[in-house]
Amino acid sequence: MKEDKMNLILTVTRYALVLIGVGLSILLFSGPTVADGKAAMTEFRESGSMTAIYYTLFIIATAVVAVLGFFVYQIAMQPKKTLMSIVGIVVAFVLYFVMYFSGSSDTMKSLALRHEASDSVIAATSAGVYTIGICIAVGLLVVVFGPFMGKLRSSRK
Repeated sequence: MKEDKMNLILTVTRYALVLIGVGLSILLFSGPTVADGKAAMTEFRESGSMTAIYYTLFIIATAVVAVLGFFVYQIAMQPKKTLMSIVGIVVAFVLYFVMYFSGSSDTMKSLALRHEASDSVIAATSAGVYTIGICIAVGLLVVVFGPFMGKLRSSRK
């Protein structure tokens, strides 16, 4: 199949998925509010108007399957580069668990939470936020100093 035709098909598919999602979301947002009472909310949840939630879950599941499929394809086609990606994922997991087990001084009181949350939820959330922050910082450092490192390597040869 020609590349132009494939791009057209992908673009039409993307817009169709977005239009379906927006249409279903309008149904979701037009539902009852808390002021309408529990009966109205229960009836709304059991109706077909909750299809937007299921559609979103379908899109997420499809994306996960596509990513895993691409990952398996890459392992078969370029195993060396793919293994470096696996090393990056493992490093992120190790960093997360180090942050999780090192704990956090955050408590429900210090965070001024309105709803109750267990200490493990607070620790997991804090570890995730710190892990993402560190990954973003490292990524920014690579973007900023990467070109200089390339010039430094080429000048040594």
